Amino acid sequence: MTVEEYREQLLEDMAVAAAADGSSTPDKEFLYYVTDILATGEEFDDFIECHQEGISHKRANMEIDGYAFDDTDGSCCVFILDYHGPFENDSINAKDIDIKFNLIRHFIEEAIKYKMGFEESSQEYEFNMLLHEKAAGITKFRFYILTDAYNRQRVKNIKDIEISGINVERNVWDITRIFDIISSTTQKESVEIVFDKMGINGISCVKAVEYENVKADIEVPIRYEEESPEEIIPENIITYTSYLAVVPGQILNDLYLEFGSRLLEGNVRSFLSARGKVNKSIQNTIKNYPEMFFAYNNGIAATATEIDTEMTQEGLIIKRIKDLQIVNGGQTTASIAYTLLTQRKDDNIDISKLYVPMKISVLEHSMSERIIPKISEYSNSQNKVDASDFFSNHPFHIRMEEYSRKTPAPAVQGNQYQQYWYYERAKGQYNQGKMKFKPKSSQMKQYEMRYPASQVIKLVDLAKYMEIYNCVPHIVSKGKQALVRAFSNEIKKQWDKSDEVFNVYYFKRVISLAIIFKATDEIIRQKVWWKEKHSYKANVIAYAMSILFDYIQKNCKDYTLDFIKIWSQQSIYQELWQQMAVLCDEVYEYITEPSRMVENVTEWCKRELCWEKAQDRKWSIQDAFIKTLILVSEIKDIQKDAKAGRKIANEVDDLKYIISAGESYWKQVYEWGKERKLLTDMEDSLLKMARNISITGKVPSDRQAKVIIRTKDRLIEDGMPLTFS
Repeated sequence: MTVEEYREQLLEDMAVAAAADGSSTPDKEFLYYVTDILATGEEFDDFIECHQEGISHKRANMEIDGYAFDDTDGSCCVFILDYHGPFENDSINAKDIDIKFNLIRHFIEEAIKYKMGFEESSQEYEFNMLLHEKAAGITKFRFYILTDAYNRQRVKNIKDIEISGINVERNVWDITRIFDIISSTTQKESVEIVFDKMGINGISCVKAVEYENVKADIEVPIRYEEESPEEIIPENIITYTSYLAVVPGQILNDLYLEFGSRLLEGNVRSFLSARGKVNKSIQNTIKNYPEMFFAYNNGIAATATEIDTEMTQEGLIIKRIKDLQIVNGGQTTASIAYTLLTQRKDDNIDISKLYVPMKISVLEHSMSERIIPKISEYSNSQNKVDASDFFSNHPFHIRMEEYSRKTPAPAVQGNQYQQYWYYERAKGQYNQGKMKFKPKSSQMKQYEMRYPASQVIKLVDLAKYMEIYNCVPHIVSKGKQALVRAFSNEIKKQWDKSDEVFNVYYFKRVISLAIIFKATDEIIRQKVWWKEKHSYKANVIAYAMSILFDYIQKNCKDYTLDFIKIWSQQSIYQELWQQMAVLCDEVYEYITEPSRMVENVTEWCKRELCWEKAQDRKWSIQDAFIKTLILVSEIKDIQKDAKAGRKIANEVDDLKYIISAGESYWKQVYEWGKERKLLTDMEDSLLKMARNISITGKVPSDRQAKVIIRTKDRLIEDGMPLTFS
């Protein structure tokens, strides 16, 4: 697909999405679409729609369409839309770009200096107050123009400016740049570093190892019937080179200030945002003993897809790095930057003698998205990092993906073709699938009919639906990182206890929750208060749904929502629709009432106290809705059958794994455990059985297979290599 074809298809999709919504417009759909893509690519987290335009005190035009805060690097992103559509000029030039950036700048300057008189229960008011009262805590502004036009200036980043002493990075995301990130296998814009441009010749390094075609402990992609063989990397075989390097502290600081948390691999980003920005011990060394930093600090581990090196009289140096991702040492990197940013005038911090050790592994671009999370997981495993930080690698996701491709949704509205709910386990899977076909081609139409865009569920979506069902809307309101951490901890505990509950019924319940969530979103779009203020929709949905589930659990203990009915209809029924309509009004009134404990509504919704008070409140639960609940006993047989089916599938998977690992592998596992006297008599006997399957033809029973795999996992925890040469 070319960029021209992509634009044509995209504009048509936006018009269709707006028409289907009824209360939206193509430009708004484009805003949601692009911000979702950029958030997926970790450009920022949790976009908040916030349209405002007006005249400043200096009589200058001002306008914004949304914002996002990045807790990891302390930056504030501000967005403005420039939507042209299919019938207007399809390009913008330098003058157009300057005009748009000035609209944002005038708004930020006005908000920092003045309280602008927005209604208190609005996103505009909250953003104004955050800027007015807390601008000093912002490390950088990042301005974004989002446009469906072609940027004829052909410059991605325009020269930085300053506002109130805060640096401003300006970005234009035009249709070509959006197309490039959609086309990328990583769904993330490349970070390219050329050290000549940073004022140094390069960074000193030595080549440590170089391997070709070695086996890696990574998941082999699942093959689905709609995918052709060439679309899948069939083997877990990689080629990589690793270097040991020394990075000047000033360079690391400059890189972090320029690229921020975009340098951090997703797991590290999550970990850092959860633990705080500055480590006091690191900060003390930076301030008082910079020469000792190299000796005291463990350094950073990083990956890249390309590196240029050069041999000089002083030795080998790295000249250029492409797709740099820090997979361990994010706190070291951030702490250097924050220490310098927050220094007092009399601190006189000198980092000219501060150096940081770095291990950097260069990976094939096609494998980077699959191997980087594994490197991150293992390189962080020696530190106190929650296992939940690596949840994206958990087999739970693989199972949900399998169900989503193999479980057709019931045909509704007279459809004569099969549709599925598409679980996007890896970033950008769905869009990557679309990019293989030409717009309006029969293949594209088949793909979109099979997997409608409205039926795509991402990892964070699934976590959100289930945490709402678990009645923790305050955690859902905290944003993506906190939400996924909480959900992953629960999933891991349950998975370790028994993974059989994650069966086809669980999947159908997730989809039913998605249907309720989307229906509630539609209900809110029709509300007068939403049309007037466009504020707090996400908070209202989370609280309204949680209140309903909390009420059922506490007051109707023998009953449950009829998820199978919702799955069968692929929509919510009238009584549930009316109930959610009532709750949405009441929740909005509750979270915005003047007597709330925290002035900022968004922050109030994040507090556990907000949820506790909501639980004590009397809500209007309608009798007509209560009568639609079904007895828990009515679904026990369905759950029992689903668990039994999952149990059988697990047994088959265990046996397939043991046989596919092969005689040589089990022989080496047995010898490793035997030499170190780590095997019980039963484990000794069963590993021999696994080793000799090809000779004796005797395969382990289901119970024996579980013991063999459990033994292997325990030996790995005791230090056994993941793979043998």
